[in-house]
Amino acid sequence: MAETLRELRTAMIWAAFGLGLVLATRPVWSFLLFGPNFTLEDLLSLRCFGLPT
Repeated sequence: MAETLRELRTAMIWAAFGLGLVLATRPVWSFLLFGPNFTLEDLLSLRCFGLPT
């Protein structure tokens, strides 16, 4: 019983670490996975005024 609780605690620590890693790196992988999220204002700015500097 104690061995099972120890393994469960270790698994929960690793799961929390993995979840924290995924959430901390969300801005990077969401951009790579879903692509850029341009708004209409951004697109009009690029079309009318060129690339922002």
